[in-house]
Amino acid sequence: MGMSDDDVAAVVKAAEQLPRRSRDKRWTHLSLCVLDAVFAMRARYTAATNVCYAYARIASLPHHLAPAPEVAAGDFAASERSVAELASEISASGPDAFAVAVSNRQPTATRGRRVLKAEAARQYAQKLAEHGVERLADVPVLLANPTGPSLDALESDLRRVPGHGQGVRLAYFWMLAGDDTHVKADRMVLRWVGRVLGRRVNVPEATALVTEAADRLGCTPWELDHSIWRAESGRNVAPLTVAE
Repeated sequence: MGMSDDDVAAVVKAAEQLPRRSRDKRWTHLSLCVLDAVFAMRARYTAATNVCYAYARIASLPHHLAPAPEVAAGDFAASERSVAELASEISASGPDAFAVAVSNRQPTATRGRRVLKAEAARQYAQKLAEHGVERLADVPVLLANPTGPSLDALESDLRRVPGHGQGVRLAYFWMLAGDDTHVKADRMVLRWVGRVLGRRVNVPEATALVTEAADRLGCTPWELDHSIWRAESGRNVAPLTVAE
């Protein structure tokens, strides 16, 4: 089922009830964005952040989480570790040992083509490095031309890493890396949009609806996505109740 203007209007009306706020803190290393994006799939949010904190300790990172404006301004760029270093570290120890070190042996899927998320993170980091996307500062340069061949080639390679699913991981990675135009249409967003519309929605539909609603509300897709996530996860906001 496609997106209708009535659907968008319903999402906008419901979203108006949600408090919105700008980004607070961000990871200061692109390698942490990789770990967060890969380990967050099919898992609780804390499972991914715990992996990031564990890696930050293991790698002796001088910093890992900081105010978003400071990260965007490049205040931590001089000491940022590259994603190539993350890929090398996982390769050197082996994905099994890395998984033990960060206390997370989750696979990318319960059946079919699956690997440890540690191995998926290695592949993700390796593909980014091969395309010259090593650090946070490389991301806005790449995304400045969203229809260009460089981005298409990179995203094509990232989709081949086990655990891609319907594209939620890739969208979430770009969001973690600082882009505000993507939507992480995970179970939280799907559940919220589905409840607003009174029917099930899929990832592409939810993504399109949230993106369009954000435009009409004058906020970024990231801000609306985050508001929905906070509401559905019970963080300071009561879950949406749709009036009859």
